Amino acid sequence: MTAAEQTTAVRAAAEAQQQAAVTVAAPAFVPACPGAGKTHVITSRHLQPPRQRLRQGRALISFTRVARDQMTRRCRQAGRADLVQAPHFIGTLDSFLWEFLVKPQRAADPVPRLLESWASIKAPVEGMDREVSLHRFPMVLDPSRHPARATVAWDKLDYDTRQLIEASSYSRTAWEEKIFETRKSWCRQGYFTGHEARVLALWNLRHAKTAAALLPPLRSRFAEIIVDEAQDCSAADLALLQLLHDAGLPLVLVGDPDQAIYAWRGAEPQALRSFSAQLSPTPHQLTGNWRSSPVICRLAATLRTGQRAPDTSVVRNDDIPVLLLPTQFAASGSRHLHAPTGAGIVDAFRTLAEEYTVQAEDCLVTAYKYATLPGISREKTNTNAITSLAWACTVAHTSGASGDDLTRACAIAVRVLFGYWYPDQSGGPDRVMAARRLPASQVNRTAFAFLHSLPAPHKEWGPQVWQAMKAWPPLPGAAPQGGKGRPAGKPTVSRPQAATGMRTNIVHQLKGDEADGVLLLLPDAGSVQRWASADPAADEVLRVWYVAVTRARRLAAIALPQEETDTLARFLAGRHVPLRIA
Repeated sequence: MTAAEQTTAVRAAAEAQQQAAVTVAAPAFVPACPGAGKTHVITSRHLQPPRQRLRQGRALISFTRVARDQMTRRCRQAGRADLVQAPHFIGTLDSFLWEFLVKPQRAADPVPRLLESWASIKAPVEGMDREVSLHRFPMVLDPSRHPARATVAWDKLDYDTRQLIEASSYSRTAWEEKIFETRKSWCRQGYFTGHEARVLALWNLRHAKTAAALLPPLRSRFAEIIVDEAQDCSAADLALLQLLHDAGLPLVLVGDPDQAIYAWRGAEPQALRSFSAQLSPTPHQLTGNWRSSPVICRLAATLRTGQRAPDTSVVRNDDIPVLLLPTQFAASGSRHLHAPTGAGIVDAFRTLAEEYTVQAEDCLVTAYKYATLPGISREKTNTNAITSLAWACTVAHTSGASGDDLTRACAIAVRVLFGYWYPDQSGGPDRVMAARRLPASQVNRTAFAFLHSLPAPHKEWGPQVWQAMKAWPPLPGAAPQGGKGRPAGKPTVSRPQAATGMRTNIVHQLKGDEADGVLLLLPDAGSVQRWASADPAADEVLRVWYVAVTRARRLAAIALPQEETDTLARFLAGRHVPLRIA
């Protein structure tokens, strides 16, 4: 067989796998390798009319708005705008649970609202010896209990919050009682997060009266429910899907257990495998990788369970070896040096990538932690208002800042300004905007203009911000009251870092992303031993690295401690992975 004939055969086999997944009868589980074309498969399936005569709709559920928007866009590009409207549904799992399993059972007054998190509104836990925002307390939900029981995940508190609680004169039991009292108070005002939505959805589906009201409309409306990135389902999510499956709603789950990297919110690969076994004893595998080169497919195979053969590279024949970069990692900060040259590791990667005609703008630098990455400082979720505003100001003045960072920066500025202009208004900015009839476009323009007017953050920045807030033209209905809403304290200002010319982000933010070249930073000693001997089924860190390297199309590079480079080289060579120590 000639090379051309072999390429044609590989492509035909991958397309046959995709078509089998498009047409397989529900219920079904479709394990899909990275780059398998999941969105193409799901959209192609949606373009076909449902088989059931009385069920005319499909629900396409994802975990991110990016995936939701991509599926919507593909339907529109196919000339089928009708497929994004009722009786169909395309949205996130949170919005599906809210619209169909929670909201129909809520009173119309107060208007129920679904928040991304409690950080979206001012929701302090009060009545203790210190004030801590509600969003700083992560929750864990045990769906095996009836009713499902939520508890505070004390072991997952960030460092600053842990210090506050440990210094409190109140016990954790007292804090937990006040935390749940605060949540209940906000829920009575109509505010809920995805966590509360899951608690309520489980309650509604487990009680005969509410289930009898919710399930018949779903059964008559949806021919099937397709869940994308199913490996991200938590235990509570799988419990809800189990209840829908038991109620006769056909499910199609598409995902890759080896990409399960959200254990902190309850996503475990074995739980998905156990549940999916009920749907289809013989899963419809997608092993054709339409993204990555054969070398990257070989590299990825060393990081997943079962020592399965590498996936098949469908459209690439690049033979660029994996680059191993001996690195001297900084003890703090991100000034990591390429050991052979003494250059910054990102600069060294850029130079090497150019040897293979991979341009900097087509490269991505990633790591497990934000602190390891170069680029602008990242916003910490649990900071005071002045530090968050300093981060937002930095983002607003940074050329090439991501859309997600700009959106978050705008939201921070809105919260700060609204806290000053509308100090007595309860609830979040959305409720203020609704009460004052303020268009979102006007509010966002005001917030960005305010951020751009501020000087660069510094340790004595607070008084300048306060003067700017008082002088800024207020929106309609503003009623400032003296010093209420003034951001207190001094900001924690990170030293500006030079732009890399490449995109940077932690691995957990890269689902659905890809680049010609990817550099994964592994600063921790012992990483190679972990790579070679740990079980990806039980070690989430290996699955994180797996997600990282499979973002690459043509070039994958690993920066690791200089003294561990030869060990990783021997291990990869033993697994027939072409490599170069550079």
